[in-house]
Amino acid sequence: MGQSILDQLKSYGILIQSPNEQIIHSEFLPTGQLLEISNGYSFEKSLYCDQEWKLYHAQVMAYLKTLPEEEAIELAKKIDSQDWHWKWLNKTYNLKTDDCNEWFYLRIDSKVEAACLIYFPKDSYLNPSENIFYVEYLAVAPWNRYTPIEDQRNKGLGRLLLLKAITYLANKYKNSGRFSLHSLTQAEGYYINKLKMQHVESNDKPSLKYFELPEHEVSSIIGAVA
Repeated sequence: MGQSILDQLKSYGILIQSPNEQIIHSEFLPTGQLLEISNGYSFEKSLYCDQEWKLYHAQVMAYLKTLPEEEAIELAKKIDSQDWHWKWLNKTYNLKTDDCNEWFYLRIDSKVEAACLIYFPKDSYLNPSENIFYVEYLAVAPWNRYTPIEDQRNKGLGRLLLLKAITYLANKYKNSGRFSLHSLTQAEGYYINKLKMQHVESNDKPSLKYFELPEHEVSSIIGAVA
């Protein structure tokens, strides 16, 4: 099915990946696996997120249905599932031609383990005269989070992808590297406690809080991936 979708896109004259796609980071893990981060949209990689990630979601839900109701409810509360409905292929189709959007994918041995879309330029609320990056979407594969069906396969991939992407863009656009986002509720603690981002209540959305990285935290972020 996946290949037929890609073939259909090709038949419409649509490039299935950015002609400017490039690898911005690569390293061998202690396991011997190759980790690569690429910049540039890719329908093939986005399709992987839609198909393989959602297949795993289905496996998790099927497992929960085998448990007593109370136990299933308690486990479900621990699962980071707020982005499960995202349709990566649609996002790629609708946003790929906008020069303001920067796509990033993290793969380990050709499997997409995390994906990110960053918009530039975005107005800063902490410093209105400055243009900063805005993280539209950031997610890791469901098997790289808490799951009741197996141990977390990889840790820290969302942070690695985000910080490598921001560092790359800061060098590309010659700016400070500051960025902002609207956070899913389940991720708020990470942005507050780990990245030390500042909540700007005036720019909240109805169900999403707005966070921006203050200038004094930029060096710790960039330095973390230097």
